[in-house]
Amino acid sequence: MKNDVKSLDDLETGIKQLLLEDRCSFSDKEKVLLDDCIHALQQSREINLKSGVPDIGLIARIIELLIQLFIAGEHFKDLL
Repeated sequence: MKNDVKSLDDLETGIKQLLLEDRCSFSDKEKVLLDDCIHALQQSREINLKSGVPDIGLIARIIELLIQLFIAGEHFKDLL
């Protein structure tokens, strides 16, 4: 699965698709991290729509969550 994410919306859609397909047998911790990431992406979109400026703090949080996810999910290497 090699995709180029072009926007935060694409990232959110991709995460939701991964959760729905459940091909990876995610652990509870991984599911929580993915859900947290989706929530942060939604918050970021709302803030961006209101202010017209992306919230750098939320983007940093999204990156932090994804890093935690890849550290927790050893089996993600099989998706690439």
